[in-house]
Amino acid sequence: MRFEMVAIEPEEFEAMKARLPKATAEGLFDAYRISQNTWYKLRDGVPVKRKTLEQLRVRYREIAGG
Repeated sequence: MRFEMVAIEPEEFEAMKARLPKATAEGLFDAYRISQNTWYKLRDGVPVKRKTLEQLRVRYREIAGG
């Protein structure tokens, strides 16, 4: 089974970064439920699994209040 891989725009990453309380492994997991490795991939424009990105966007909306 192959997973569809997607990347995010730098602006979307920056918006998520702005809502992150602390950019540590613990902070990333507490806020977005992702690993530091996934965060680095997003930062660098490397594609991640579509499902991972969809779940991250849900968490971001919850944190952002909208």
